[in-house]
Amino acid sequence: MVLFECQGNVDGILTGIYDAWASRLGHGNVGLRIPETGTMELFAEYRSVAPDPEKAEKVARTIRRRMGERAWQTLYQAALSSRRDRADRIYRVLVLALAPGIGADMAGRILDRLQDPDVAAVFEMSRNVGNEAHRYLGFVRFQELSGGILFSRIRPENQILPLLGDHFSNRFPRENFVIFDTGRRDALLHRAGGPWAVFEKAEMEELQPGRFSAGEEAFRKLWKGFCQSISISERENPRLQKQLWPLKYRKWMTEGEDFLSNHRTSSP
Repeated sequence: MVLFECQGNVDGILTGIYDAWASRLGHGNVGLRIPETGTMELFAEYRSVAPDPEKAEKVARTIRRRMGERAWQTLYQAALSSRRDRADRIYRVLVLALAPGIGADMAGRILDRLQDPDVAAVFEMSRNVGNEAHRYLGFVRFQELSGGILFSRIRPENQILPLLGDHFSNRFPRENFVIFDTGRRDALLHRAGGPWAVFEKAEMEELQPGRFSAGEEAFRKLWKGFCQSISISERENPRLQKQLWPLKYRKWMTEGEDFLSNHRTSSP
């Protein structure tokens, strides 16, 4: 067995797929592995794969042409998952979809075969990533720094920053803003009037109160006051609150700070 070790980002996974396919060793004799996940296997040959944007783009174009845009979006979101087996699972699905004799119509319907364990895994990963990104569209809270930059910190389970860029750049096209993934230390940066981009392993200084703009604290108080004013204590439902407003999001939300301190609870 030859295992191609690729980086866990989208370009890294697609490059690993390209090299594994081009090796012509036989699909049953190769596999994809993300180096930081798990221990090394006995009797396996390891080949390191460096991300190559050109190879990644070729794989992406092939998927779009042979399987369609909907399938590409599903596979793309699966590649953003935090699951350890995501690279190899995606590779196995492509082996099914791009096999000789499989037409475009049939290839596009491969992802409907949920009885296949690899297809089911990819579908579940994509759905999990999409659901988390959708939640963060409503849970992201920005703070204005002294330089006028809007800054937000989040800690998602999956690599969802690429799925947030279009939404927030459309909402704030004239704003400079940063959304920082504190777990992976990746940053989504948007320049006013320009495009957005995700930078991996970005160096971000920890925020200090003195770095906020003059009006930031006033707006924080206004927002907290608004949230308190619409709350009806007699109708509080903690269980429903946890379903709609999970604890793991509250640490990064302005209105969640006082709630956590008052209830002596911490975000995981």
